[in-house]
Amino acid sequence: MSQADEDIEVTGTGKDLAGVEDVDDGLSWADLRSAVGWLRSHRVLVGAVLLIAAQLAWKAQFLSTLYFRQDDFHDLDLAVDHAFTWKYLTFIGSGHLIIGLRIVAWALVRMSSTPYNWLLASMVSLAFVTAASIAAYRLFRDFFGERPAILVPLAVYLLSPLTMPDLGIWSSAMESVPLQLATFLALSAHLRYVRTRRWQHLASAAFWMVFGLIFFEKGLVLPLLLFSVTAAFLVDARSLLGGIRIALGKYWRAWLLYLALAAGYGAILAQALHTSTSQPKVPVSVSGVLTFVWELLRDTFIPGSIGGPWQWFPVAGNSFSFAAPPRFLVGVSIVVVLAILAGSIWLRQVAWRAWLVLAVWLAVADMAPVAIGRINTFNPSVLGLETRYVADTIPVLALCAGLAFLPVVTGRGATAAAARRHRVDLAALRTAAAALVGVFVFSSIWSVAAYEGVTNGTQARDFITNASLALQDAPRGTPVVNRPMPQNIVEGTFEAYAYTSKVIGYLERGDLKGKLRWISRPTGTIDGLMTFGTDGRLHVVQIFGTASQPRPNHSCWPQRHGRIVVRFTHPSSGFSGTVRIGYIWPPRGPGVVYVRYGSKVQALSVEPGLHAGFLHIRGSASRIVVSGLGGIGMCVGDVEAGNIGPAAAGPAIPPVTTTRTGP
Repeated sequence: MSQADEDIEVTGTGKDLAGVEDVDDGLSWADLRSAVGWLRSHRVLVGAVLLIAAQLAWKAQFLSTLYFRQDDFHDLDLAVDHAFTWKYLTFIGSGHLIIGLRIVAWALVRMSSTPYNWLLASMVSLAFVTAASIAAYRLFRDFFGERPAILVPLAVYLLSPLTMPDLGIWSSAMESVPLQLATFLALSAHLRYVRTRRWQHLASAAFWMVFGLIFFEKGLVLPLLLFSVTAAFLVDARSLLGGIRIALGKYWRAWLLYLALAAGYGAILAQALHTSTSQPKVPVSVSGVLTFVWELLRDTFIPGSIGGPWQWFPVAGNSFSFAAPPRFLVGVSIVVVLAILAGSIWLRQVAWRAWLVLAVWLAVADMAPVAIGRINTFNPSVLGLETRYVADTIPVLALCAGLAFLPVVTGRGATAAAARRHRVDLAALRTAAAALVGVFVFSSIWSVAAYEGVTNGTQARDFITNASLALQDAPRGTPVVNRPMPQNIVEGTFEAYAYTSKVIGYLERGDLKGKLRWISRPTGTIDGLMTFGTDGRLHVVQIFGTASQPRPNHSCWPQRHGRIVVRFTHPSSGFSGTVRIGYIWPPRGPGVVYVRYGSKVQALSVEPGLHAGFLHIRGSASRIVVSGLGGIGMCVGDVEAGNIGPAAAGPAIPPVTTTRTGP
């Protein structure tokens, strides 16, 4: 009988320890002591569950302040547009083969009444976070045993602020979080294979490697991670080189299988890259690469590894933010990280191997892809402030922190390569570790709160909310000019998918199908023409540019010799693209007139009554000439030349901007 069993044993006359009779249908003191005993014997599991539950609530609240942005809309709209085909699954828009995301997006847009269901998308993200968190606990338990110390690397993974901006962008989360899950489970399965040499564990590791590749091509680095951890910590060798030789010879079947899977995926990736707008290229500037690497380490990864960056720099619209740590705290974080590295190496002779594994992952998985994919196009200094590039490194950081300080448990219950170099005061060591963990937790909460303070999804969420209401309230057949979306919601780089007819058009489902009449280039007589403003409401169109000279008492422009000449207050801009003509045509049936604008002449179809006519004519002019009247008395009133936009004043649908909170 164990000590815990002895503690909770109740003997005697049917009374509890306090002398009160047990009640058959109630909770006895023996039951309570038994529960307390169970909690004590499973305190690590309980601590892990509490940590995981707390971080899920934290991240759910974090996601409630955000909304879809940029690539999110593009990926969801692609899913609406396409059937579930291999061509769709392997389509690469900007350099990433994201088959898993395509699958999830395709399912999401068909499960909901709207393609932009942030609550449902957030639930999917949190489901992956939950699975990855449980997998992290399992991995640390498998490597280091059921000891309280494993809660430290678990907390590093669960609470790191470097994963939060990545989680807040749905398309990025659907790449990175499944890869984090695959990283933990592939390592767990591979560890079991190393211990048992059973094929089912090797097959499981291969499965999770493929799972990671399906969601993110960074999964190509997983075989290197598995090999480096094996050579450094899972074989009995005096040196790392010896470990490499033993790992290669003893587990060659695993490496062949992993490499074969990576090669197969590489072939698919090479073929799919033909559709990508961004192709891998050798960096043209070595200094640009060095700048990126330095910024990523100094201002992003090193501060983030101890809970930074504490401050953020938001992009336009506040839908995303870059790391912007204070200079002083950057210096402090570098000192703290160097002290941790030195302390671990001083304590344990194999600790440096763990940090080497981490450095290899950082270089191959996070730095090399950016160097060959984006350095030539974007500012290296700005790229180095992108926390999304190192979100997938946090599982590796947490594992390597454990490997640096904790002995690895072998399959026989002993510990591998665990000897300390020096005798240390364990109480002092635990106190220092507790202090560091406390600083990390406080810094992480501070950093995430600071991110929420400058980042939100308000504009995109309100835009979609107002657009949905506008669709419901607008008369069927309302003519709407198809204009670009606001740049901070969907950038123009997405081409056709950056226009309102795509993003808002996909909201036209069910009874709303075909509700609006989308017009790319207004031409001819179009009454009640509207367009979506930056607030997501439908506004009457306005021509921003130059207008006709005012007429006395708003009278018609005179007609002489079958022509009407309308002069502008000043010449229109050379970038003008639209001419609007307000006119009255006699009740003689439809007709056609000809409008000269500069050196260009276009026909304009006219209809009886008071109407607005539009012409798509580019260039500059100081007047227009309307001809081809054939003696018919046409009244031309106001004329404008310029470019179409939403009117600042006048009616709008819905009449009042609607804001919404929550997911």
